[in-house]
Amino acid sequence: MTTALPAFSSAFGDAATVAARTDQQLQSSDVVAGQDALDAIGSVELGVDPGSYKQITPEAGLIDPALLENTEIRNAFDREFPLTDGFAYRTAPVEQFHDAQDIAAPGGTPVLAIGSGEVIEAGYASDGCGFSAKLQHKVNDETLTSRYCHMQVDSHDLKVGDRVEIGDPIGRVGNTGMSFGDHLHLALRRSGVPIDPLPYIQEQIEKAAKRAAAAK
Repeated sequence: MTTALPAFSSAFGDAATVAARTDQQLQSSDVVAGQDALDAIGSVELGVDPGSYKQITPEAGLIDPALLENTEIRNAFDREFPLTDGFAYRTAPVEQFHDAQDIAAPGGTPVLAIGSGEVIEAGYASDGCGFSAKLQHKVNDETLTSRYCHMQVDSHDLKVGDRVEIGDPIGRVGNTGMSFGDHLHLALRRSGVPIDPLPYIQEQIEKAAKRAAAAK
């Protein structure tokens, strides 16, 4: 049975509220020690705390395909999986700001392009990302890049310059590079600035749903 993906408001509030609340939390005494790391990487648009798709979407299951109609950006999977490391400062395994979301999908799970665009990096990366792919998208007249790390070796044959469409398989979850278990490291940058994938993706899905409703 297909389970609809509820809006962010079902658990945390809308995407803007989530981002604002987490911004306040990251300024608290609990993370003051991480300010040097934040300064070191420059501008960052803050997002949600580490959690899980089950927390964000209380009903686990398949994502309703109807929610992905007419959206320019979607989830990287067709199912909900736990989040193991969020868009936040961390102290282990290394002390730094983690500017992505780590999603603990089982090894071999197909990874899907979150949007249509052009491949700008492909293959094995030497910076710890392992076997990976990086795509460039145009969304609402903005340049967005999405990077997919730690995938299984040779799980795609993408080349720089290839065109991919939203939802296309672009690899399989793996444990390559600086990784301690099967998962997808999903990183987004908007105009070169790291942003939290979760509220951004949710915002785009919500906008598409509103457009569809208004058109009826």
